[in-house]
Amino acid sequence: MKRSCVVALIGGMCAVAATSCPAFAAPSPIGVWIDHTGRGGVEITDCGGKLCGRLVWFKDNKHARDGCNFQIIGNVRSVGGNRWDGGWIVDPDKDPNKKYDVEITPLSDQKLRVMGYAGMKFLSETMVWTRAPADLKKCGEEIATPAAEPSETPSEASQPSSPAPAPKTMSEPAAEKPAAREATRKKSKDCKVSYAGYTVPVPCGVLQ
Repeated sequence: MKRSCVVALIGGMCAVAATSCPAFAAPSPIGVWIDHTGRGGVEITDCGGKLCGRLVWFKDNKHARDGCNFQIIGNVRSVGGNRWDGGWIVDPDKDPNKKYDVEITPLSDQKLRVMGYAGMKFLSETMVWTRAPADLKKCGEEIATPAAEPSETPSEASQPSSPAPAPKTMSEPAAEKPAAREATRKKSKDCKVSYAGYTVPVPCGVLQ
C-alpha cells in the first residue's frame, strides 16, 4: 500500500514537472549572418516556405555597389530534424554563376552551419556563420535626414515700403527770358516800309 502511494506521488511530481517546464524552441536560420570569412553578411528569409539568402552587408563598402542584395542561397527546403537541404548556394568570390547544393543547420541561436556540396556530401565544404549584431546596418539602407529648413526671408510686411512716386503736376510754361521778351517787344514795334522797290523795317514809332 505504501509502495503504491510512493509510486503515485513520484508519478504526480513528474507530471507536474513536465507541464511546468517550458519547451525550448529550436534555433532558426532566419536572420542576418556574418559568413565564415567575416567580410560579408547574408540575410536568410522565408521565401514561400523555403529559405533564400541575399548579401546585405560588406566589410569593404566598395563591394556594396555591385553586390548588394545579390542572391546566393535559394530553394532550400526543410527536411526535418531542424535541417534544410535540397537548395542551392553560390560562391560570388569564385563563380557567381555556378550553383552548388547546400545543407543548412542551425547549431544554436548564434551559430549556423552551412555545408556546400556537389551531389555527394562527402565532397563538401562546411562553413560556420555567426549571427550578426542587431544594429548591423545593411547595405542600401538610407539614413533619414531632416529636411533642410528654408532660409528665413523677411516678409513683405516687414520690408520697408518704397516711397510712393510724387504725383504728376501740370508743368507751368517756362518763364520767358528778358532778352527774348525784349526781342519780341522790339519785333512787335517794327513796321515795314516800302520805298523805291525795297522793303525795310522801321520802328513803328517813327511812322506815328
